[in-house]
Amino acid sequence: MRVVVYCAVLCVFLSGAGCSQPDIDGTGLVKVSGHVYAFIAPGPSAWEGLGANSGFVVGSEAVLVVDSRYTPHLANELLEAVRSVTDCPVRYLVNTHYHPDHTWGNAVFRDAGARIIARVETARDLEENTPVYLEYYRNRRPEVYAELKDIDLALPDSTFENRLSIDLGRVEVVLEFLGPGHTAGDCVVSVPAERVAFTGGLVVNGYHPNLGDGGADLECWLEALGRLEEMRLRRLVPAQGKVCGASVIGENSRYIETLRELCIERIRGSVSVGDAAFDVKVPGTEGYLQENLLPFNVQAIFRSEVLRVVQPGFTMNMPIEFTVADGGGGAKNGRIRWSRESFKTVLEVEVNWQPTVRSEVIVQDVHDRVARFLAADGIHDMQIMGSRRILVGDEEAPASYGRWAYKRDSGYMGGGVWTWAVIVRNGKLYTIKFSANTGNDRAAEERSMKMLESIVSTFRTDRD
Repeated sequence: MRVVVYCAVLCVFLSGAGCSQPDIDGTGLVKVSGHVYAFIAPGPSAWEGLGANSGFVVGSEAVLVVDSRYTPHLANELLEAVRSVTDCPVRYLVNTHYHPDHTWGNAVFRDAGARIIARVETARDLEENTPVYLEYYRNRRPEVYAELKDIDLALPDSTFENRLSIDLGRVEVVLEFLGPGHTAGDCVVSVPAERVAFTGGLVVNGYHPNLGDGGADLECWLEALGRLEEMRLRRLVPAQGKVCGASVIGENSRYIETLRELCIERIRGSVSVGDAAFDVKVPGTEGYLQENLLPFNVQAIFRSEVLRVVQPGFTMNMPIEFTVADGGGGAKNGRIRWSRESFKTVLEVEVNWQPTVRSEVIVQDVHDRVARFLAADGIHDMQIMGSRRILVGDEEAPASYGRWAYKRDSGYMGGGVWTWAVIVRNGKLYTIKFSANTGNDRAAEERSMKMLESIVSTFRTDRD
């Protein structure tokens, strides 16, 4: 008991000496409430931790840390901040989600004796995606990789279901899963008695949110933000940006809703995702940090909304690793493109459709469509190497095939092989296109095109 009392007194003494006046407009160590401290990143650069915030809650018996920052160096900076406030043991570390800027410092706190807690989805995604991220940095950002190459991945020791309460000694901390939003396994960490919460990636302040994670669910995200508003919080520690009040929750909801409306308008107008990513701006976000996320957010909304908006009158057995990459128009006249991307290979399947009074097509129709595409496109060279018939659904269709490359003055690099086919079904003319870019690996090209052709063979219209 003497140890507990001493620890409590020391906590109070050091918190008063180190951070006595709340300064929610500051960066670095910020005292948010009686037992809650935020560690606010000073900026969005890699050296500042990509803008990712963290923090900790101090009880009379233990400390709980929320998110471990981007690198071991930054994690040690956070641990030093904890020690500037209290000598109580750091018994818990909670990962609000799996993204590297919130988890790659885990080993520092594991070595300090903390038990790491997260949702099961966060544990899974952290294990599966860390090698992918590291490979990206190694190949694309070597100057950052120098700080990351020795990352010691520390996975969560335990997971929780929908709610977990932890007693730190006179301070209750609650972990809640409000559904998939920013990622599949978002966790909100709150101190109910002080009406404070660490929101993880569900809320940002003065930054563009990241809508593009593979596990993100925009509809559930909006519902989660609604539930956060119902909690009547006094202070929030967002994933990025300074400590804020609950009004920022509504700003995040409006960002998602507005951007979705703007993207749906472009989809209906058959504006390409590339043009939309360049054109769309969210009113009121001038000056937001990490503006580079906006094009990716547009792409994410296109992925989630194209099928619902366009309502194609056909189906294909598309493998799960293919995602909607672009599309537009509507049921009468439209297009959809799927893609599968890895570090060295890009595979694409695109279907275009339009009304027609024709009842059949020939190979020359395919050649004409290729010629019209090249005349309007301007960045591709396509060489027709031959023609044949391929299986599209339950019938053979005329098709042309060849090689493609980006033009030298296009600003793009790459090339590969392509096949286009044209069929008539139920008063519509369908152009089915598929291509592979494998970095001139001819064996991989052949395998890829066989796989893509098998996908196209599953084509069915709603009336078939």
